[in-house]
Amino acid sequence: MLVLLLMVFGFQAWRATQSLRLAANQAELLQNQVVAGDDAGARSTLLGLRGSTQRARAMTDGMLWDVGASMPLLGRNIAAVQTVAQVADQVTTEALPPVVTLAKQINLKTFSPQDGKVDLAAVRRIAPSLEAADRALSAADRSLDAIDADSLLVPLRGPVGDVQTKIGGAADATASSELASRLLPSMLGGQGTRRYLLLIQNNAEVRASGGIPGSFAIITARDGRLSMGKQGGYVDLPQLSGPAVPMTDDEATTFPTSLVKDIRDVNVTPDFPRTGQIARAIAKKGLDTDVDGVISVDPVAMSYLLGGTGPVSLGQGVVLDQATAVDTLLSRAYLLLEPAQQDEVFKIAARAIFDAVKAGKGDARLVISGLAQAAAENRLTVWSAKDAEQREIATTGLSGELAGDDGRTPHVGVYLGDAASTKMEYYLDQTTTATSQRCLTGDVQEIVTSTTLRSNAPDNAAKLPASVTGDGRYTPRGTMRLLVRLIAPYGGGFTEVKLDGRTQTVYADSLKGRNVTKVLLTLEPGQTHTITTSMISGKGQDRPAVLSTTPGVQLTRNDVAVASACS
Repeated sequence: MLVLLLMVFGFQAWRATQSLRLAANQAELLQNQVVAGDDAGARSTLLGLRGSTQRARAMTDGMLWDVGASMPLLGRNIAAVQTVAQVADQVTTEALPPVVTLAKQINLKTFSPQDGKVDLAAVRRIAPSLEAADRALSAADRSLDAIDADSLLVPLRGPVGDVQTKIGGAADATASSELASRLLPSMLGGQGTRRYLLLIQNNAEVRASGGIPGSFAIITARDGRLSMGKQGGYVDLPQLSGPAVPMTDDEATTFPTSLVKDIRDVNVTPDFPRTGQIARAIAKKGLDTDVDGVISVDPVAMSYLLGGTGPVSLGQGVVLDQATAVDTLLSRAYLLLEPAQQDEVFKIAARAIFDAVKAGKGDARLVISGLAQAAAENRLTVWSAKDAEQREIATTGLSGELAGDDGRTPHVGVYLGDAASTKMEYYLDQTTTATSQRCLTGDVQEIVTSTTLRSNAPDNAAKLPASVTGDGRYTPRGTMRLLVRLIAPYGGGFTEVKLDGRTQTVYADSLKGRNVTKVLLTLEPGQTHTITTSMISGKGQDRPAVLSTTPGVQLTRNDVAVASACS
């Protein structure tokens, strides 16, 4: 009898996992169809998906599975399959139907400008369906999050992990779309004209959040219609004689006063909401323009957009595309052009790319994908002067916010700054890793980081134009002078900082309750320096740490999860 029961159970388990595998593939197809606006295909796929999840749930339901879930050793494997089958079936009956019903309207083109305008009425229409789907998918994602797929029996890991990944990805995408459906109508001028300050960061002269904001533009949104107005560079917005806003006590001890006076230094802080506040105040004083928010991008983010829009012309036979944008804007412009022409190239490129996106050129899916990649790498950041909107933005990767007290999650930051007014960081290769070494008493993690900085500048870098190397006042021409700020978790601190194995001073600066220390170094062409740190987290911070770094010229993973030693 026992053998018979085991055979029945084994057959049901095999059928359930097969159905879950099929469901995972069908879910991926469904997502692509919804994104493409293929409502007929989406309805057909949903029917097949519901059949797969219903079979999986039916196979894992009943007394045999309930008893099995309580058994030692095998019990958690059985319970995991049961949970996945139930959650997957629940998603197909609650979360997906409202989305599929409006598949023709709920697609990436809804959120993209067409002929210079985003259809805000269409965005409002789909908001209730996205809200319902977000609610159901978020609940499903939370239920599955407790399952450790890697700890299950080998035959179950793949099917369970696939469903976790698919539902997790769908939950993230739906949450982003739902938030966009709530924010876009107001932020794009649906209730009155909005103006935004667009900052273009230049990674060749590095700052904490990317690079010096050497170029700006005023973006106007009115009832979903977008336009770009005044453009300029730092010469059009010169340093103020006094602070645009008062510095906080922490800022006064951690950063130079130029943070609140000079548009080029508003992002020496890695906290973009603060950058937005300061930049807005500087624009008010320097341009007599009151903006409703600040948006920041860098040339790498712009290259991602060009991957969707296709190439744009800058005039005089110069064409910018995804492959050439970074090199053209961050290197060739400084090697071949005079300073006034360099600023002009940034202005023309910004307007050309903005016009291409606004007109809806190319593939909207690739444009949105480029924006998402830029946000994930902290290259696209947004701050709103409207408190209610900013609270919503703060929950997303667009905020660029330096975390303060985040409960059980320790945050670690490594941020770079050019200390010599050069454009040499085009040649900078940077890599930072972090590891949680030990779990100490009170769920305190000991975390170590290693940051490698290498100059890939040519041997004859000293002969490059002064617009690249600087005039030699702060560092010999052809070298880099970098100030590296390291930020420990909230409530924690550094126990050791080394540069190439030599112990460095640990400073007691702080920002948002987090210890800040710094290392100043010079990089010659071909030279490498390594900064290592040891730190402890705050008490009770037992979750995986998050490592954030300055986005450089190369592709940079950001906000990276670091496995917890306390798990």
